[in-house]
Amino acid sequence: MRLLLLGSLFTLLLNACTSKNSEQTTDSTTLTVSGNVVINEWECIPGERAGIINSNSSEQELIDKLGKENVSSHDTVYGAEGMFSIGTILYKGTPNEAHIVWKDTLNFKNPEYVEVGFAEPGKESQVQWFVTNGVKVGTKLTELEQINGKPFNFSGFGWDYGGSVVDWNGGKLMNADSTSYLAIILAYDYENQALNPVADKLLGDNSFTSKDPNAQRLNPFVSHFIISFK
Repeated sequence: MRLLLLGSLFTLLLNACTSKNSEQTTDSTTLTVSGNVVINEWECIPGERAGIINSNSSEQELIDKLGKENVSSHDTVYGAEGMFSIGTILYKGTPNEAHIVWKDTLNFKNPEYVEVGFAEPGKESQVQWFVTNGVKVGTKLTELEQINGKPFNFSGFGWDYGGSVVDWNGGKLMNADSTSYLAIILAYDYENQALNPVADKLLGDNSFTSKDPNAQRLNPFVSHFIISFK
């Protein structure tokens, strides 16, 4: 099954880690870092961290902690409309591939955002990254509504920014200051001919509510999610 990955608000993460500066615990999903702080290596907290990546991280730190074999340094990170930047890719070629774009592009420090969702079609369930609120690659629109606690708005499919959530409408996926450090891109299986008549009603540079009957019937899923930092 091929999936329609119709766009990205930006172009923004980890598989078994070993390092001289960190040690694996008996639980393969946790990582002990300096200061004896134990975190889940796949958990993303919008505004704060994506696994071990936080606002002060650098590419060199990731190489030290994850191993050079898991960090593709100074790599090309592609975005929408032909845009690209030089960033860092983690676990390249695996379901857990993640793209990092840096604020400090000279020293590759201080991430601007981290993007997850580069698994090959059919391997989305193998993506281990997840957001602390329950969002993950594969989460359906109706599930996303429940997590948000309210309907949300997304852009129509069929262009570079298609399927991007554009407004959480004051739901739980927004902060008290009306900002969100979590960006979501929705997609659907465009090879499923039965879905096309429904998807055709959700096309173009328009905003649609998740409560739209056609959106409910199509029930697209999270194909990418992006964590940005405070």
